[in-house]
Amino acid sequence: MAVAQISSLDSFRSGRRLAALLRGHDDVAAAVQTARTALQRTGWFDHLAVWDEAVHALFEANLGQAVVQGFLRLSEQWPAQRSADDLIAIGRAVRDIGCGAGSRVAHALLTELSKVLPRLAGAGELTAVLAALDELAATGPESAGLAIGRLGQFLTHAGGEEFAAWVSAGLRASGSRASRRRAYFALDDQLSAQLFAAGRSGDDFARLEKRLAATTIALWNRKPRFRKLAVAPTPVPRRTSLAAGLVGLPQTFPGFEGEAADAVYLAAVSHAGAHLVHSTVRFPVRRLKALQIALVSLIEDARVEALALYQMPGLRRLWLPFHSATPAGQATAAGLMMRLARALIDPDYQDPDAWVTKGRTLFAAAAGRWTDPAISREIGGLLGNDIGQMRLQFNAKSYVVEPAYRDDNLALWDFGDQRDSPAETIELAVDSVRIERRDDAGGQPADDNARPDETLRAKASAVTLLDGFPVATYPEWDYAARTERPDWTTILEADAAVSAQPFDSSTDADAMRWITELTRDASIGRRIRHKGQRDGDALDIDAAIALTIERRTGNISEPRVYQRDAPGPRDLAILLLLDLSQSTADRDRRGRTVLDVERKAAAIMAAAVEAANDAIAVHGFSSDGRERVRYLRIKGFAEPMDAVVRSRLAGLGSSHSTRLGAALRHAGGYLAERRAFRKVLLVLTDGEPSDVDVPDRQYLVEDARRAAQQLRRRGTDIFAFGIGEQRFPQLDRIFGERYALRVPRIEVLPQRVMQLYAELKK
Repeated sequence: MAVAQISSLDSFRSGRRLAALLRGHDDVAAAVQTARTALQRTGWFDHLAVWDEAVHALFEANLGQAVVQGFLRLSEQWPAQRSADDLIAIGRAVRDIGCGAGSRVAHALLTELSKVLPRLAGAGELTAVLAALDELAATGPESAGLAIGRLGQFLTHAGGEEFAAWVSAGLRASGSRASRRRAYFALDDQLSAQLFAAGRSGDDFARLEKRLAATTIALWNRKPRFRKLAVAPTPVPRRTSLAAGLVGLPQTFPGFEGEAADAVYLAAVSHAGAHLVHSTVRFPVRRLKALQIALVSLIEDARVEALALYQMPGLRRLWLPFHSATPAGQATAAGLMMRLARALIDPDYQDPDAWVTKGRTLFAAAAGRWTDPAISREIGGLLGNDIGQMRLQFNAKSYVVEPAYRDDNLALWDFGDQRDSPAETIELAVDSVRIERRDDAGGQPADDNARPDETLRAKASAVTLLDGFPVATYPEWDYAARTERPDWTTILEADAAVSAQPFDSSTDADAMRWITELTRDASIGRRIRHKGQRDGDALDIDAAIALTIERRTGNISEPRVYQRDAPGPRDLAILLLLDLSQSTADRDRRGRTVLDVERKAAAIMAAAVEAANDAIAVHGFSSDGRERVRYLRIKGFAEPMDAVVRSRLAGLGSSHSTRLGAALRHAGGYLAERRAFRKVLLVLTDGEPSDVDVPDRQYLVEDARRAAQQLRRRGTDIFAFGIGEQRFPQLDRIFGERYALRVPRIEVLPQRVMQLYAELKK
């Protein structure tokens, strides 16, 4: 029998089975027949049997007729050019997701897919979305509906695989806590919103920052101080923000990718530079309404651009493409303002609206006074009165400055005390005041004098003095999504507490003598070559030739024809990083804890390194979630190994978990500040990375590996000792086989640490 005949027979049989199942459900049966007929017209004879099975399973899942009817409507309207496998995959996924999260979620998925299906045309994109939602429905059914509701918004600037990565990141970040999952997928979490907004575009700001700085210097002879703006958990898009001399730029401009993203960033910094040069006063708000503030700001934008174009006419080619308003635009206040903005920069633009024409006429008439910011207040006030009489709707909460390259105009206004101002006036500008801390590629703050992040200040009030104060945020690598979560971890730093109990190191005298003798003659740094010596390790060719010439001319001088290499100045900086997690309190058979041995090794090494005139710092870390990575300073590079440092060692305790990647990045920042020929980070740990908010152990392993690789690329050597009888299978993965050392017997750790130090000195 031919294959086509077999497929037709299977389709006939499956159709009869489905019809028998639907007996008594006339509405559904009629919809099935309509959908089958539509699919047959597309030549789907080979897939009808499988489609029948999908409908059969969906009906038996008892999710309600609305879900089944929704799938049948989708099937009836299914485009002929789209694969049949995609439709069948949707039917199966809706059934599985409905069984896990309920019929309402299943119906919402069908409704959303009918809208966004054209955006999921890439290979594997639909599959990735369905698989991610299926996993979410199984793991966190309470959050599945929230994620589905944001699918359309996400796909406006990203793809299906990026959506799947966002879902996967949420599941890993929240662990088993339903409240955290709900906050993440509801975009109530600031960092969730940041990942959501980044999507496929990644971090365009980081990619373009150097180019933008060069552009600002070239155009305006101003060295910019950039800040990356935090992503707001709201559908209102971010705009550039100017405040206190800082130029805040969003991580991405949604809807702009590739060359378009480059263009909008260049236009944005050029416009910001025009404000820095020409916006010399701030307008008092007093009792102005939000609409009046927006109009005055619009005229001021046009004024500074007009002055800039007078000096550099070529800027018009940079700004004009973003003015896309047309006379057919919306007859709302915001729509007319977009049209006016274009009319004030585009001399060829014609608009029949009398209000737009009046604005253009007033602005042109004031050309002789464009250097005076007062004209913006005058013209904006007149236009505001007119538009108020037109009774046009203006929503201050949803208003966003257009076009996209223009800033939010916060820096133009003096809001004063604002006790009597209308609430809507304040809401217009409050969204852009949060400037988050951002580290440069070398791990150092771009501006040490900048005001601290408001977010960090808020966090400081929620932590205790024992935990320390928030001093830095660092990214974290998501190996599954293959992206860095910016500003994901927070370091709480403090000096280690001084203990009243003395630190006993009397048994270390022999070890101290051994390491001191071993390293006394060794050095790190460039070796100094002494030439023209009476004796040495090699012949000094230049001196030998000179001596031969002298002898042939009859002169006799002392034969200094050797050269000798001698050690140069010592130049080694070591940071010893101690794991202080709860597991370091475990005891061996003789009752010693891992922390006891870490303290002993740190005391021996610190004293020996000081005896050899090298620099050493001793720090420790533990973590209680990504926002509470505790980092203790036990000994600084400039501090002597004295009684105070020893009492800090004695006071160390074991607690919480091991978020290694964040600690490595922070320790690397300390080493980056040192001027040394060789910089070494030495980690003592008794376990692999883990934390309370990360159920996926591999996640923190991969993040720590990336942190170690980044530090090595910046010239820092990293070694790690795995202490205890565990096998530490991931230690090689994080640090590399040559740099990961095992110490099964914890009592020999001090000797192993000293041996490594001796090798480093060679």
